[in-house]
Amino acid sequence: MMHKTIRVVLVGLLLGLFASTAWAQEAEIIASLQRVEGPVQVTLAANKEATQGRNGLLLHTGDTVVTGQDGHATIKFRDGSEIRLFPNTNFVVEAKEEPGAHRFFSVNLLMKVGSFWGHFVKQRQVANINTPTATIGIKGTTLRVVERDSQARVALTEGLIGVSNDRDQVELKPGERLPNFRRTDTLADKVEAIPYKLALSSDQKKLEFRNNAPVEVAISVQLVDVKTGNPIRRAGPLYLRSNYDKIDYPVQATLDARGFARVTIHVRPPEPADANLNGNVYVWALLDQEQADDTAEGRIHFTVPVPPSQERIRVESQTGESHRVQ
Repeated sequence: MMHKTIRVVLVGLLLGLFASTAWAQEAEIIASLQRVEGPVQVTLAANKEATQGRNGLLLHTGDTVVTGQDGHATIKFRDGSEIRLFPNTNFVVEAKEEPGAHRFFSVNLLMKVGSFWGHFVKQRQVANINTPTATIGIKGTTLRVVERDSQARVALTEGLIGVSNDRDQVELKPGERLPNFRRTDTLADKVEAIPYKLALSSDQKKLEFRNNAPVEVAISVQLVDVKTGNPIRRAGPLYLRSNYDKIDYPVQATLDARGFARVTIHVRPPEPADANLNGNVYVWALLDQEQADDTAEGRIHFTVPVPPSQERIRVESQTGESHRVQ
């Protein structure tokens, strides 16, 4: 009888293992976890097991990311879209690449509670964000979303979004926000301008890499009033990002009590694979906290040498015809 029981248990374990393996093979890797700080936990959709969030952890559709007190994490999607989760957030990621002649990346996000900043690429990308209070439809957008205590807040710095609740629907334009609103509020009455922004400047705009060595670049960041340009005195942590993946950021960058920061980044020289940037490198700064939907991110532009393309010209000896090859 005991042997029969053991066989049944083993069969059950094997079936569970096969099912989990089959799911893992079928499930598409949609994103990875990056720039993890503090307590972050990921519950895998494959087996409902919880694992500690870490840099480089691959995410599949249906995985849940939960940040604890003082926890931050970046979710980087395959298409280049990026989401920064702030503390005490419960976030479910779902995405897939739709087949067909015009392939596009479809992202559906569910935030049960918490807050995030997100940048979604413009090309062939569709995203929907759902919270208990609101539904947000976006395509090529940079925004912030907060969901707390049956209320939501939404702020938009780039792109165009539609925000709806049980009663109303509005379209936000860049530089606009919706402060605290509930499911039954009239949204059109609440739209207002984002009052502050981060202004970035640097003495270095054209970067040159002597002996192919990295360049140290100092950037000044100041919180200012959008209308007047006057400095705003307020401290807060900063998050830096770029369209260029060969930049090392400081471990911690923070606005001081004057609303000012001087940060240093290290930029490595471009490679042939970076030729598509056409020598244009942008660095963005945003406040790395939930209570910042009143502040738009700032941007600075640098130029770097355009590396030679990986494409080469081959001439056929027999025909004299030329064509591009990788």
